[in-house]
Amino acid sequence: MAHYITIPINANGVIDPDEQIDDIISKAMSPTFGTQDVFLYSHGWWTSADAALKEYNVATTDFIFSLRGNAAKLASVPPSPFLIGVHWPSMLDDDPNSLEDKAEVLSFYTMEKRADDIGEEGVYAILRLLASAAPTDKPVRFNLFGHSFGCKVVCSALEKLAENGITLPANISLNVILLQAAFCTDALDAGNEYGNVLPTFGSRLRLMISHSDKDDAVGKAFPLAHTMNFFAKGSKTGLGATGPTAATKAAFPSTQSLSVAWGSSFVGTVPAATGKSTLVIADLTPIHSDPRNKFDGGLSGHHSDIFLPEIYDLMSWFLFA
Repeated sequence: MAHYITIPINANGVIDPDEQIDDIISKAMSPTFGTQDVFLYSHGWWTSADAALKEYNVATTDFIFSLRGNAAKLASVPPSPFLIGVHWPSMLDDDPNSLEDKAEVLSFYTMEKRADDIGEEGVYAILRLLASAAPTDKPVRFNLFGHSFGCKVVCSALEKLAENGITLPANISLNVILLQAAFCTDALDAGNEYGNVLPTFGSRLRLMISHSDKDDAVGKAFPLAHTMNFFAKGSKTGLGATGPTAATKAAFPSTQSLSVAWGSSFVGTVPAATGKSTLVIADLTPIHSDPRNKFDGGLSGHHSDIFLPEIYDLMSWFLFA
């Protein structure tokens, strides 16, 4: 039986009320639940609480649907997954009808910084709670998903663990999926924003990065914003548009590149991406370009075009084939 919760984190990265979350996580990771797979999701910029709840409802249902449907072709399917949706204030005002909503585009730099704050404080604390409550007598997988600035939330939490020398128990492995990441192409490289993540967790980290030529938010708006920001560090291009650098690829002993097309299937057709240290690079351009795809993301292009059966199948394959 799957167990799903949402955790609200305020603009300062504080979980409220944290004592209830402590109790919930302790129970969910106890032998009574039998949890061996934790799924933690973070949305990106410009997402209200209502929109986040709707997205998480769709994503968790469709993803579990994919897992169950592919169960016979997967090596393992988690019997009792613990799913966590993180909501953080990624808008100036959560009311889409407010006057501040009209100026939301001007909050890019504020929300870019806030995403890191959320990861460094709130999600960092959640991961520590999960690790301390996890069983030690069997393998446990932490499956972390981020979209857009949500990828910053995930990676900044891992960077904080690395910087603080927090060692995860040996039985815990990490699977990280970065969907259309809105951060610099070279942010995972040594000396950059999340430069300690791969050296610290590489031996137990399996990473999937998606990118698309049709993502105008990361491919066009992100470089423009960083060109205008004289204090920005790292490259001026976004990971969700370009895919990883050569240095990021070189950090993994195993790298696999895939194209996601309309109607494509990976479970049972593509050899498993095995190994504790694996990088999968998923090009979403084909499915975003397909004339049968009627998604209309406006000025952001196909940046949020991630709720697709083919992508759920890809994630099922990556995690459990």
